[in-house]
Amino acid sequence: MEKYKTLMEINRKIVFGEEIPDAEKEDAVSVLLNGICGQEEVSNYKRRMKVKVETDKIYPNYYIPPRNGNKKLRLIQGYLPKTNLLYANHYELEIIRLLYLFVSKNQTVDEMVKNTLQRLKGSCFGNSCTQGEYFVTGISVLRFLAAVQPDSTEWIDNLLNPLGIIFLSFGNGQAAIQQGLPMSYLLMAFTDINNEKTRALIMQKKAWLLELLRRGWITGKLSNGKISEGDTFNLMGKYIIRNALGTLPEYADISEHEIYVNSSDERCYCNI
Repeated sequence: MEKYKTLMEINRKIVFGEEIPDAEKEDAVSVLLNGICGQEEVSNYKRRMKVKVETDKIYPNYYIPPRNGNKKLRLIQGYLPKTNLLYANHYELEIIRLLYLFVSKNQTVDEMVKNTLQRLKGSCFGNSCTQGEYFVTGISVLRFLAAVQPDSTEWIDNLLNPLGIIFLSFGNGQAAIQQGLPMSYLLMAFTDINNEKTRALIMQKKAWLLELLRRGWITGKLSNGKISEGDTFNLMGKYIIRNALGTLPEYADISEHEIYVNSSDERCYCNI
């Protein structure tokens, strides 16, 4: 669980724009590198997933996702994954991505990146994933590529194009998840890629995203007094939307617009 908590906290700070001291980065690297799973653990996991260990390309080779009893844990932006494929790849790709951002020249990290790129290229993720659980997992692959191999424009486009079509289908009165695709996690990938295509997609949904920023979202406490774990990520969701809009030239100063929790209704807002 220490690796998972480290991954979640570092990504939270990045999304919120908080400074991460060098000492904290070093601690995170130590936790993640020391937590690489042994080959037998990886092989046992793949057998449980009912894939052939020797030839499998769709499940992790370094980091097996943790469980809370028999339950999956949430993705870095709060989405509760429905499939093992998304959960497992998200966990490994986000960890290796973070390690690359902090210590790209580390020999172990370099080896993991190269082997993981080879694994992904040998699977559906090496082209265009448009089916079911593979489709949503493509978001994690996009974020990974944007960090470790941003010049792979054709590969990125092949994954981005079908995801962009679903993004454009989001609209007023709809949930933040369409076809199992979490909007805020996709916006994180758009923000990472930050190219002409992602900016065009964000521009087309600009009015809707601004409306979401201004709307009050529950931050945990429900009307019955109970705490909703999923809603506690709404504050992070506001920052994710603001960061995505900040890739547009007209909103280059968007960080000046404060995101806050109103003490009277305990909902989060943005003063934009």
